[in-house]
Amino acid sequence: MQIFLRQGFYSKNLYFEWKPLDKELDLYSAKIAEINFRFSDIDLQYKGNNNKRNANIQFIGPNFSLKQLGLKFNIHSENWVTKEKIERLEKREAIPKASIESIANSVDLYMVDHNTLPRTVNELVVKQYLDMDTPPLNDYSWKYDLKLPEQIIAKPTQINVQPSTHALYYDWQSRTFQLSPEKDSLINVPIVDWEYIFEIQDISQVFSSSIDIDLSKDNSEFDLKMKRGQFKISNTSFSSTPGKQYEDRSSVSLPELLLEANDLVLNGTITDTPVIHRGKGKFRIRNFEIKIPKGIKEEPEIESMLKTLGIWNNSLMIRLIEFDINLINEFTGDLLFRFQTPFMKISVDGDFSLRQGNSIPGVVLHNAEVRIHPISLGIRKWLREWEQKNGRMFTRQGATIVLKINGPIDDPVIQGY
Repeated sequence: MQIFLRQGFYSKNLYFEWKPLDKELDLYSAKIAEINFRFSDIDLQYKGNNNKRNANIQFIGPNFSLKQLGLKFNIHSENWVTKEKIERLEKREAIPKASIESIANSVDLYMVDHNTLPRTVNELVVKQYLDMDTPPLNDYSWKYDLKLPEQIIAKPTQINVQPSTHALYYDWQSRTFQLSPEKDSLINVPIVDWEYIFEIQDISQVFSSSIDIDLSKDNSEFDLKMKRGQFKISNTSFSSTPGKQYEDRSSVSLPELLLEANDLVLNGTITDTPVIHRGKGKFRIRNFEIKIPKGIKEEPEIESMLKTLGIWNNSLMIRLIEFDINLINEFTGDLLFRFQTPFMKISVDGDFSLRQGNSIPGVVLHNAEVRIHPISLGIRKWLREWEQKNGRMFTRQGATIVLKINGPIDDPVIQGY
């Protein structure tokens, strides 16, 4: 018996718009220029007798394409950029606040013993009411002054991540912290109208496969052969803008995402984990870019990280992430990985062995070569500091670090380290 089939779905110029009943200021919309889903050239052949039945299915699909998807959301909500800045500010203030509370407790003990207030923090240290070598007081990015009975003051030192930050004031009479001018200005920022836009120019999926299924009373086996399988997304972008504050717009863009499998052959039974006999696979991302809002970029921790990476604007770019795998047979294969950014390049090239049979195959690397080429001065400095701290020098070819890796992929061994 032989059957030929073709099935599919097609539509174009779709548009949807809706407004939540409980949120009068919010508006959502979606548009699709074209959507196409289909199976084609399905060839089903069936043979059977009392003891054994065989089904052979050859098909192209499911093939899927979507063009010019657009989603737009206008949402009246809190400013998450401001919220993030407040959380980071509170995190930076956590250490000096904990230190001041520790100092205040020491002052109380001092008053019980001496019936007077100490004049300086050093007096508490000398008379062993305070230990500056224990956390959080051993963080020397802050210094502390006693102005009792009015205040205890925490001031940033020059090694602070933000030396120009405002001092913290602890009111001795009320035993509370005064609200800093910076935090006060952030808390008073009103709720804003956000505009979120998500767009994809093109999504495509193509498969060409054949399946052999043998059914018997004792066992049910299948063979799957995939000649070609590809999933691709082109020109994806996302942006979020708070009101008309374009300097605080954040965005993500991804021109290309590719997932591909070719010449894939596997077989197994209905009840057991299938065995892969050969196949080639590829995963690739090109020119992935994240633009950080100005308000977040100016946060000292973020600014320091970007400086280390050699990024002087608010854009973080990954030029290429690519992973190629070639399974030669069910036991061995080779792989290639590349990671390229404006601040660093990394490549991995090597062989591997594969232990199949379990739900998660075991992968063991054999003499894989890792090459790390630091580009930015900040990355180079960080690597040198690691070498000095650990008393080990990386093997280099020019400015490129070269490492040899062996062993299980979840617990590899770096040769010489």
